[in-house]
Amino acid sequence: MKLSVPFIPDGKYTNFLKNKTRNIESVYFSLHSDQVLDSRMRCKNATPHELSKGLQHLKSVKKYCLLNSRFINPGLYHDTQFLNQTLDKLEYLVSHANINGIVFCDAYLLNALSATKRDITGFLEAVPGINFMIDSYQKAASMFEFIRQTRFKFPEKIVLDRSLNRNIRQLEKTGSEIKKACNQIKIELLANEGCIYHCPFKLTHDAQISFSNTGLIPDKSFQTNRTIGCHAWFYKTPAFFLKSPFIRPEDIDMYTQTADTIKLCGRTLGVNFLCQCISAYVEKSYNGNLFNLMDATHWLSDVYHIENKKLDTGFFKLLTSCTKNCKNCNVCRDLFLKTARQKPFKLKQYKDYL
Repeated sequence: MKLSVPFIPDGKYTNFLKNKTRNIESVYFSLHSDQVLDSRMRCKNATPHELSKGLQHLKSVKKYCLLNSRFINPGLYHDTQFLNQTLDKLEYLVSHANINGIVFCDAYLLNALSATKRDITGFLEAVPGINFMIDSYQKAASMFEFIRQTRFKFPEKIVLDRSLNRNIRQLEKTGSEIKKACNQIKIELLANEGCIYHCPFKLTHDAQISFSNTGLIPDKSFQTNRTIGCHAWFYKTPAFFLKSPFIRPEDIDMYTQTADTIKLCGRTLGVNFLCQCISAYVEKSYNGNLFNLMDATHWLSDVYHIENKKLDTGFFKLLTSCTKNCKNCNVCRDLFLKTARQKPFKLKQYKDYL
């Protein structure tokens, strides 16, 4: 299966992607804006010109702009200057980089952009983001109905919730019902988030990032996660990582009957991470620490080493048949003890984080 991967305007990374285009279905990227419109904390801005300069090299690859913040400052939904400036940037990227659409997680924002009646909206697919958590045909059908009442193009793909990665029966049912209703649409699965299964912090975490990105408050999400959130959870019970709904590079062929493309995340972790991760999934094999390929739990790569190749035999069948009744089961704990070792504390050089 082909991959959907992050794009960042970096020369080394762009050249890397150019050499992998036969394995890549699409790229996705953040839009430069005074108001952050995607779902990550922003470390660096890139102008539409800088974005288009890199994207132009990926001619055979579909391109999607991320407008997937959980919410924005409510006043901006009615700010015609802001809405038109956003559409101006998208129009520039359509003209200069031939982008195909946007990824959204805020229905208010999509309606607000549509209400401008700008012609450019009709050239852009509106793809529902992964954080809509679409895990059934009913949810997908409701989303499709919403998109159809806007001026945006109907999406050519939909990203299903990561929880379905470990519920094959529900994945097959959901995917087949979606394709029966919309036979041209592609099904995409997120492979390497590595967060808690049905994470109880997810919605609040997304909201806190969006709130901080409004500029009204400083970001406290990292500190919160370290002390009372997902980091604290995994630090206390690292074996529970194994029931996280990630898909190993070695297991992506197990999804060829249920999905069309595999999405990889981790765009804030740097070029070296992205190159290593994409290479592993292209080659469908990785000989190293599984945490090195994860996004949300990448920090655990400094604490534990899970020997990925030791998970080969029976891992997919074991975890996809899991009941999640952890109170009466030691499978993850036993497997973690067998495949993982704790690493000594070590300060890495700054270049190793880039």
